[in-house]
Amino acid sequence: MKKLLLFTLVLAFFSACNNDQKAVEALLKETETIHDEAMKDMAEMNRVAREIKEFMMSASMTPDQSAVYTETLTRIGQAENDMMAWMKDFKAPEANAPSKESMDYLGQQKEAIQKNHNDIKAATEAGKKLLGK
Repeated sequence: MKKLLLFTLVLAFFSACNNDQKAVEALLKETETIHDEAMKDMAEMNRVAREIKEFMMSASMTPDQSAVYTETLTRIGQAENDMMAWMKDFKAPEANAPSKESMDYLGQQKEAIQKNHNDIKAATEAGKKLLGK
């Protein structure tokens, strides 16, 4: 009877660890998916930035008129810099890392990359609006 109880406890422990690892893997996948979508949107954002720069070079504007274009280019540059910093700093948790720490870290990283993705989309839309798209 004691062996059965011990076996059940060991099985429950490994089952819990396995479920924790699956939760970490699922959160990692969600985070990576957001990153991949943000990268696709960043490509569009950079195309819009190039169009704004081309427009500014050919248009005759006062400094006040060009300020809104410059501000949008600054937002685009900041969104791109934030993405590069996130990619440089992001480290996927090791398989044997404690799951609570991994979940906390990945939760923070998911939130950060989601904010960056939102910033990329907002900067892109602001640029398109300036270009009349």
